[in-house]
Amino acid sequence: MPTPAEEAADATSAAADLLAALADPGVPEHLVAKVRAAAPDPESPSGAVFFEAPLAAVKSLATVMERAKALPADSRYKAFAPKCRLVAASDVENAIGCGLPTAHVAMVTSLCATPLADAKQYAVVVSVALACGTNVVRGASYAVGGEGVQASVSETVADPAAPSVWALKLKHDPENPNPSEPWLFCLSRGRSRAEKMPGFNYAGPLRPAPIMTPRNKLHLREVPAEIPRPDYAETADPVSETESKLQQINYQYDAAQLATLRECCAVARGALDATIRAVRPGVTTEALDIICHKYITAHGGYPSPLNYYNFPKSCCTSVNEVICHGIPDARALEEGDVVNVDVTAFYKGFHGDLNETVPVGKCDEKSLKLMMTAYKCLQKGIEQVKPGGRYRDIGEEVTKVAHARDASVVKSYCGHGIGTLFHCAPNVPHYAKNKAVGSMKEGHVFTIEPMINAGGYKDVTWPDGWTAVTKDGSRSAQYEHTMAVTAEGVELLTARTATSPNVFPWSDPESHP
Repeated sequence: MPTPAEEAADATSAAADLLAALADPGVPEHLVAKVRAAAPDPESPSGAVFFEAPLAAVKSLATVMERAKALPADSRYKAFAPKCRLVAASDVENAIGCGLPTAHVAMVTSLCATPLADAKQYAVVVSVALACGTNVVRGASYAVGGEGVQASVSETVADPAAPSVWALKLKHDPENPNPSEPWLFCLSRGRSRAEKMPGFNYAGPLRPAPIMTPRNKLHLREVPAEIPRPDYAETADPVSETESKLQQINYQYDAAQLATLRECCAVARGALDATIRAVRPGVTTEALDIICHKYITAHGGYPSPLNYYNFPKSCCTSVNEVICHGIPDARALEEGDVVNVDVTAFYKGFHGDLNETVPVGKCDEKSLKLMMTAYKCLQKGIEQVKPGGRYRDIGEEVTKVAHARDASVVKSYCGHGIGTLFHCAPNVPHYAKNKAVGSMKEGHVFTIEPMINAGGYKDVTWPDGWTAVTKDGSRSAQYEHTMAVTAEGVELLTARTATSPNVFPWSDPESHP
């Protein structure tokens, strides 16, 4: 099997080959015109033909198109045109994802602004879906002249991009279920399923939705057999964690162990970035979970939440008033929502954990302030990390920031030690006047992940046994990093990278990651 990097390079070439094959005088009449006629707005003055498919299909199609040039144009594009759609400049984020680099967005936007009334020019954008859940996007503009068609394939390649919102539409959902993957409500902390949710006094507007439940032995998404997995993957019982002495002592990782932890955290960071890029109105959290699962397993890892004490999915997606441990389900995200995606990867014997809260489309000012506050709280907590620092001081400083910005700090959930175990010592409370014991030493590895509410700090749990929500129905936001204490202070093992999506909605330089 090729590595994700090798597959991405192959996709870049395959997209270029297909774009070259579409330098054809028959395209304006037999492809562009048909795609435009089938568009929701056939009168759109500009746009590009958009085609999205897995790598193998793109490679095959490029070969077929090149070989079929001797056939009549209407025959060449009869089967291809229905698989394409017209994308206008206003649809670019829906097509390639959110938070992509400016150059990538500009490349696609310029192609999607191509006038449609002029038969002498057209544009095509090809999005190649990879096994790891990300896409590679290339585009070309074409000029039709007396000597044929001149193609100008863009040197800019959007990699990584996200699947389009149209590709993320589930083939089967609660209204159109697949018999082998029924949609049922989660109960008893994941140990059971039901067709109806029991009654509950919901404080906020959000409601549980059914989750996809595979009819396999564990009723969980499949993980390739060759991937190493933690002890609870089959049993749901993390025996090694509960019985470990690391629940009582703060382990100091050495240089070799930290090197492997960096690799693990890089996989987790990549998975979160891939999932966040796909967050747009209309996308279900179930679809986000699929991306996270694909990314981690394609990179040789196991999604740590999957079957951890029966948790039924590969990541946590917490929307609006959900504080943490939200279960990906059939509900489509809506404009104005906020969603936290919490990802942990198990790779080479280590766990790496991080999360981010992002807006879905445009949010109200109160939600933007809440997200900024949560991020400032994380930053202030990280500032306390250094050899000799006290774990209890993190909560003191986090609370000062939250209260100064009219927010509260959740007390029921804390940061935690992490490494060879998913959860272990130290316990890292985020609230003031906590009883955390111990001081930091070089080699300690743990998370800081303050959960910040717009209203009161109290929480309740839905009948599924996992989803923690604000008791008063107010919104909640959270950011998290896995970090190591160093001789100089702290290293963020899950730090954002140059390709991390730019999805934070604020302009305050003190809050920008």
